[in-house]
Amino acid sequence: MSPWKSLFFSCFLMFTACAAQAQREFEITPFAGTRFGGYIDLSQQGNPNVDALKINSSVNYGIMGDVTFWQNFQGEFMWNRQPTSLSSHNPNDNTYAFLSNMNLDMYQFDVLYQFLSPESKLRPFVVGGLGFSHFGVQSVAGQSVLPFSTRFAYNIGGGIKYFLSNHWGLRAELRWSPSNTTQGLATYCDPYFGCAPATVTNKAEQGQANVGVIYRFGR
Repeated sequence: MSPWKSLFFSCFLMFTACAAQAQREFEITPFAGTRFGGYIDLSQQGNPNVDALKINSSVNYGIMGDVTFWQNFQGEFMWNRQPTSLSSHNPNDNTYAFLSNMNLDMYQFDVLYQFLSPESKLRPFVVGGLGFSHFGVQSVAGQSVLPFSTRFAYNIGGGIKYFLSNHWGLRAELRWSPSNTTQGLATYCDPYFGCAPATVTNKAEQGQANVGVIYRFGR
């Protein structure tokens, strides 16, 4: 594991330990669902036969850990894996061809806000956070498919929790989850200095829909 990944995990563990001293209420939620959408722009690489890679929609699964740190606010860590594949896009005839299998892992550190009373069985919520995505792509003919493996990512979304008892509940949510990928060029225009080329970061913009079972303890 790289040093900055270790730092992410260390910060989360320290945050969790501090929060545990306050209210000691935790939720563990294994989940499954689907992740869809996402293109990796390769137009700047100059290959006339491939201008983008499509991340094919597929199932995903993972686990979320939440800890209440102040009233209706929770800190959350989410690991989410999408076993999927990449297809190359040919701009000449607008066709796609299978390229390689890929495990796309997202690691996100979120803040979650819950509505209604803590005693209510139904708890709508909004969530958002930052983290990184790891593109675990199988090589093709011994060559790397992507010029990167790990990129900054973020997410925003919302959903509902429904508690069947003090310790068990159900969770359903939708998220928008972009991941940075390659860099490209765009034209930036300033009202005083005019237009000039600028480097921009391309994003693989994905959505996900998940359902899970909550186990709540420390309450």
